[in-house]
Amino acid sequence: MISKNLKLSALYLASRPPYPAKGGRERLIAQSIEFLAPEYDLHVVVFCRSDEKPDVDSILALGCKSVKLVQLPGALEVLANVLIRRLHSLQENLFFSRRTRTVVRKLVSSGISVVIADMLRTGQYCEDMDVPKVLDLDDLLSERYRQFLVNGCKQTVFGTFSKRIPKSLLMAEPLLRRLVLERERRMMARRELSTPHRFDVTFLTSETEASQLRGDGANVRVYANPQATAASTYDWRMIGHAEKLVQCFFIGNLRTSQNLASLKLIVREIMPLVLERGLDIHVHVVGDYDDRAIETVSGCSRVTMHGFISDLSEVVQRCSIALLPIVEGTGVKTKILDAMAMGIPVVTNGLGVEGLSVVHERDLLIADTAREIADQIARLNLDDGLGKRLSEQAKSYVARNHDPTLLRERFREHIFTALEVGRARLMYSSPGTVS
Repeated sequence: MISKNLKLSALYLASRPPYPAKGGRERLIAQSIEFLAPEYDLHVVVFCRSDEKPDVDSILALGCKSVKLVQLPGALEVLANVLIRRLHSLQENLFFSRRTRTVVRKLVSSGISVVIADMLRTGQYCEDMDVPKVLDLDDLLSERYRQFLVNGCKQTVFGTFSKRIPKSLLMAEPLLRRLVLERERRMMARRELSTPHRFDVTFLTSETEASQLRGDGANVRVYANPQATAASTYDWRMIGHAEKLVQCFFIGNLRTSQNLASLKLIVREIMPLVLERGLDIHVHVVGDYDDRAIETVSGCSRVTMHGFISDLSEVVQRCSIALLPIVEGTGVKTKILDAMAMGIPVVTNGLGVEGLSVVHERDLLIADTAREIADQIARLNLDDGLGKRLSEQAKSYVARNHDPTLLRERFREHIFTALEVGRARLMYSSPGTVS
């Protein structure tokens, strides 16, 4: 039996720098580190590009003992990985470095009690080690790739990691996109399904996906690790607005295919339908973006691109609706929770509330087609009472289900479970492969 009062050492493998937190994954990495640091002597390994300069001071400020930066492999090593490591996904091969494996093994052999890996990309470094281990999958990427295939493979396979990919691979990717996506979907599905048997505890952001991966396994330790959302320092209030003008905002990293697809839906389908109803509409878009987003909104004077901003209050106070339809993607959408925590009425679709136990017309408004979304926008514009009710219920929902203190205790209990299960497993297994 392990004493909960004994401070042990833990190693966290971060697939990307958590700061600046431009997306939901960065925020969840920072959250996990923040939850772990008070309980463990925590060491963090951060994967980054050679030209990146992560904010190490902010990571250390969370209470870590050390932060080690490791570079992603170059083009030649990635090519060798793809040719030699054929049972691994492309995601994993893009992150695998023999030099980094040596670094991780050395850290683990120095007395680490438990390893927490961020996504399969880093989980490959500890899956064969005789140490209690946890894998945070984030989302089921195989399902995300299935959605990309259904939607016509319009965006790059690499998503937000395009900046981290050798240029030679980026140039070839459009020609091989469907083939690569289909293979990657199969490989990721196989690797995801085997995760509960290779790790002592597995996390997913969404309880829906956690339940899906658990299946009928009574003793399968797969848990939800959702985004903790504190009460917002900015409290939105319904204020008077122009009768014929609806001001909305959308938030998301526009360098990702899923957010870019949402922006296209808003600009090309939803906004014209709102205009047909005799209303004017202006959409404020918050989030990092590139030329693809500029092209999407080109010629539309009713869209303002604000870029990445840390304080949303200045934009939100101009708006009466958070317009957040999701076209593709898996897991809990951080943007939905952030908007609900501020109390601004949310209009989204079924995919947008995946993994949340929200109720239509109580906590937010759910509509699945562009026409239905336009109808809900017009409805909210006419009914101040509905907006006020949604505002109060949304804040209440976030407080009940995403309270940081509650989620911190659950997370720590699951890590403790991994320690106990992992040590029991090692007690009955042969000597391992750490050294």
